[in-house]
Amino acid sequence: MIKRHLEPLVREALGQFPVVLVTGARQVGKSTLVQALCRGAWKAAYLTLDDRPTLDAALTDPDGFIAANPGPVAIDEIQRAPDLLRAIKLQVDRHRTPGRFLITGSANILTLKTVSETLAGRIALHQLHPFSDAEFNRRPSAPTILPRLFQAKDPGTILRSLRVSPHRSSHHLLTRILHGGYPDPALARQPSARRRWFEAYRTTYIERDIVQLTAIERLPEFGRLMLLAAARSGQILNFADLGRDAGLPYVTLRRYMQVLEQTYQVNLVSPFYTNVSKRLSKAPKLYWSDTGMAAHLLDLHDTTGLEHSPKLGALVETWVAQELQKLISLAPVPMRLYGWRLQSGQEVDFLIEHGQRFVAIEAKWGRSIDRRALNTFQTLHAQWGERLVAGIVLYGGDAVVALGPKLIAVPLGTFFNA
Repeated sequence: MIKRHLEPLVREALGQFPVVLVTGARQVGKSTLVQALCRGAWKAAYLTLDDRPTLDAALTDPDGFIAANPGPVAIDEIQRAPDLLRAIKLQVDRHRTPGRFLITGSANILTLKTVSETLAGRIALHQLHPFSDAEFNRRPSAPTILPRLFQAKDPGTILRSLRVSPHRSSHHLLTRILHGGYPDPALARQPSARRRWFEAYRTTYIERDIVQLTAIERLPEFGRLMLLAAARSGQILNFADLGRDAGLPYVTLRRYMQVLEQTYQVNLVSPFYTNVSKRLSKAPKLYWSDTGMAAHLLDLHDTTGLEHSPKLGALVETWVAQELQKLISLAPVPMRLYGWRLQSGQEVDFLIEHGQRFVAIEAKWGRSIDRRALNTFQTLHAQWGERLVAGIVLYGGDAVVALGPKLIAVPLGTFFNA
């Protein structure tokens, strides 16, 4: 098993909280992670609601089900029987022993309408993402580049000292983008096996998982929406255009997009504004959560096709967005991911905020840095001064290059393994 960098955080949470929830998309590796934890120092029973008799028992008598399994116990795919959360809450309120319940869900169960109560104050929440680049490269622990940048007196020194791996060719990065991070296709040796897995995942997700979670009365249109969302990955979300192309009314489109977000197929990155209400009201950027699935939906199945596709830049940006989300989810301090753009048209792909300070990141596939990027970072620095910790251009080159006192160009693969 490839070591998941989330594992020590979940183990730590089990020693502190009575309930730990691990969420993430279907087939992302939650069951494998949980079973490994059950076999380790945290000895626990393992139950999955994918098993029909177990699911029937949980649905018929949730209180009796939890009373018969008071913990330590791991319950997989709990969104299939969300009333178990209420039963768990009652048990935990009687005995708040740490590490009683480890639950997983393939949907954001804390936002589903069927859940009337949450376990606020009783639960630790963690999201398991598809394999990160560092996990796939068998790094024993999560990269610490982001917290180190915010903590350092001279972040430029850290960036300039990054060692470039001689094995990280552009072909290698294209392969990682094309294969994505879901364990089965990421590790598959044959392209045909990878393609079959993605198609089976898409079919099962639409025809079984979604139908069980919520009422989707227009399945063909939902499938078309998935393709259109993948094609718009890396773009500002425009509901009017998307609804017209998908053939869906506005209200239905909003609901279907919420389903995609709640089941971790897409995520939205809001633009940064000092005024919080503006952040919430302005249109976010849409990113598909796994570049492998996005490439499959776009009918891109080999590195040659990807390299010559007009969607390459958007998929590179999507890959960077997801790798940043993975680093942020494992960081020991809270961070938030935003985009940044001005009405003049200047923009930076990503801002990472921590303690009212920022790291700005621009993602490029090309091997050269254009002047526009330099001008944009100068505008950022003029606006924020010392609040701007560093500006980073992630690019397709093979050298770390200082472009200014706080602006560094770093090869794409190097940054996410630092």
